Amino acid sequence: MAEIEPTNHTSPPDPEPKPRRVKGLARLLRYRLIIPIARGRHNGVVTARGTAIGLFFGLTPTVGIQMPMILVFWAMAKWLKPKWKFNLLVALAWTWPTNVLTAPAYYYLCLMTGRLLMGETTSLGFDAFRAHIEGVLAQDSSFLDSLWVYTVEIFRTWGVPLFLGCIPWTIAGTWAGFVLTMKFTEKLRAQQRRQTLKRRQRLARKRAAQERARAAQL
Repeated sequence: MAEIEPTNHTSPPDPEPKPRRVKGLARLLRYRLIIPIARGRHNGVVTARGTAIGLFFGLTPTVGIQMPMILVFWAMAKWLKPKWKFNLLVALAWTWPTNVLTAPAYYYLCLMTGRLLMGETTSLGFDAFRAHIEGVLAQDSSFLDSLWVYTVEIFRTWGVPLFLGCIPWTIAGTWAGFVLTMKFTEKLRAQQRRQTLKRRQRLARKRAAQERARAAQL
């Protein structure tokens, strides 16, 4: 008698879940960029200034020295104009959008923008540009030496077009960061006020119920 092969009743595979890498990136962005703003104890203007200053330095081709530059700027502002304040932690956090991973793409955008503004029509492949940038950033040297080598190499290789091209993006990013942070903090503070009001109302109702219970027992 011929054997009957068992029928394979395996169910079709489940739809592929959302990649963990995307979730991890979203969580990292929230932790590095949004939470510092939400936890800021300053008013909206001071926090928005922090975002704007962080983006101002972060969108310049100075990756690696952006945080020291902000610390120097903070010290000078505190000395020269102590009443003009900004959230230092937020400013430091918002230099992060341009880092060793995102710098090649952003600097290529700045370089192409600068060449366009200068009327240059010669093209430069992104792969060659990225390889050169990554080679400069990956040089085996001390921290201070690497910053010096990086800055000199950027000026030597691309110079004016790169720095000229970053100007419109820096201005736009600084303005957008200030405006969007103001809107975010205003919405967040309004939500916090509503939550505080609701807690107070619940507490007042609870106290009123307790007082009525005590009055009924007398």
